[in-house]
Amino acid sequence: MSASAPLGRPISVRLPEELRERLEALATATRRSLGDIVREVLERDLSELEWEHRLIASAADLCSGRVQSVPLAVVERELGLNDVPVDASVLDEIE
Repeated sequence: MSASAPLGRPISVRLPEELRERLEALATATRRSLGDIVREVLERDLSELEWEHRLIASAADLCSGRVQSVPLAVVERELGLNDVPVDASVLDEIE
């Protein structure tokens, strides 16, 4: 989030003491407010948490029969990838 973006409404969260102490230590060490630290953590990790929930929902749809999977051999054939080695790191970029 840019420094010039307007801040929205505040929220209240109860945290375990150990987590609060860690946040306070980081805020002190970086000379930033506790709110700034919490906001940055949320901005960094919220997308990953949303992705995880979409993945779980997709798996639930598949298990329930609401959607059907397509065998890899069919996908490879339709994309013309039969017997073409693929770098597995491309899987890291799939959303």
